[in-house]
Amino acid sequence: EEKIPHPAAEMTSDDHFYTQCKLHLLHSPENTQRSQVKVPECSMADDLGDLWDQSLLPDCSLVVAGQEFQAHKAILAARCPVFRAMFTHNMMERQTNRVEIHEMEPEVLKELLTFIYSGKAPNLQDMAAELLVAADMYLLERLKRMCEEALCRSLTVENAAEILIFADLYLTPNLKEKSITFINQYSSDVMRTPGWKTIQKGHPYLMAELFHSLVSAGASPSKRPRFF
Repeated sequence: EEKIPHPAAEMTSDDHFYTQCKLHLLHSPENTQRSQVKVPECSMADDLGDLWDQSLLPDCSLVVAGQEFQAHKAILAARCPVFRAMFTHNMMERQTNRVEIHEMEPEVLKELLTFIYSGKAPNLQDMAAELLVAADMYLLERLKRMCEEALCRSLTVENAAEILIFADLYLTPNLKEKSITFINQYSSDVMRTPGWKTIQKGHPYLMAELFHSLVSAGASPSKRPRFF
């Protein structure tokens, strides 16, 4: 800010001194120019997804239950540690460019490959448990956690005991904690389900964990369900 005395500046009769001010605002023409450029969104995920959807230039195949899916070794290796080991070590899959997959349904493999190519799993909610098993098998940690989150949202009285067993088996701590909390909250209803009988017969340590969680939460003895 620059103060310039007015040519007629003077003390007036009311003892005030008046001046005139000039303001100079500086701006960068370069910054203005940049704000006018709209950079397109990155389409890499969509472009890679097209490779998978349209089977463009495949160089390997994955076979499950008699169905064959065309794919690309470089993308599979870049996105999945298990496929990377197959195609970079002296294994049969590297020589034949063919991967035989067992104990998985074709629709689950298709969803797994969709995630590998695009980072998305549009049908995850319909097959969260099966897809989590596949993600665990192929060391896809992000997909596994996505499935875990979906299963947390799907807890009901009917499936809570079975999901607890599943969470313990596949080392999903958030899902296990959520299942334990849910069962303790609705224990009287859950204890009438077939899944609860499975816990009683084959997983007594889970019952001990359920009881321990109630004690840790401060539930009074009179309000603790009789698990044993």
